[in-house]
Amino acid sequence: MARPPALLLIGIHREELAFGRVVAGAMDPTRVAVLAIPEGLSGRHPRPDQRFHFEMLHRALYQQVLPHVVGRHHLLIDLHTGFDWQGPCAELFCADAGLRACLQAAIAADGWLSDHEIRLIALEDGAGLHAETVIPRQVWDHPGFRYVGLEIYLPAPARGEDGALDLSRRLIGAVIGCADKHRLD
Repeated sequence: MARPPALLLIGIHREELAFGRVVAGAMDPTRVAVLAIPEGLSGRHPRPDQRFHFEMLHRALYQQVLPHVVGRHHLLIDLHTGFDWQGPCAELFCADAGLRACLQAAIAADGWLSDHEIRLIALEDGAGLHAETVIPRQVWDHPGFRYVGLEIYLPAPARGEDGALDLSRRLIGAVIGCADKHRLD
């Protein structure tokens, strides 16, 4: 059996694992493999005196993900959650400008997705809207696969998960479709 083109990473932050499992449960296993981190790190922002340790643990955990992706999948989707009273909404983080452009077009063409606030954010320096991350560059800018960080914002801790689940699933489908069109190999 061929390996799926995408690997969905869930549970890097332990508070996000339950939501990730529900999203992963609806994925087509021929298109998406799932790597669940059963005992992830805390997603809470550290105090200034804890920042070095926080960043070190994140880098080490992401380094352990690499063997699960390299040579096996051409896309890594790193699912996270947060809260925004305006949600559900999303942010997608990606270093590949071509992939971001394809995603922008796919979102605009999908009436349901275009009704949601979805921001595409570059991970490389020099881009207009870009982000810095504790994720090692060798993960988000790897020559052997593409990385897309997907942050899904829920409207409240116990409200509106259905819409956020639909948003997650549709965005993951769009990411896989665009990555298939712009394969590295």
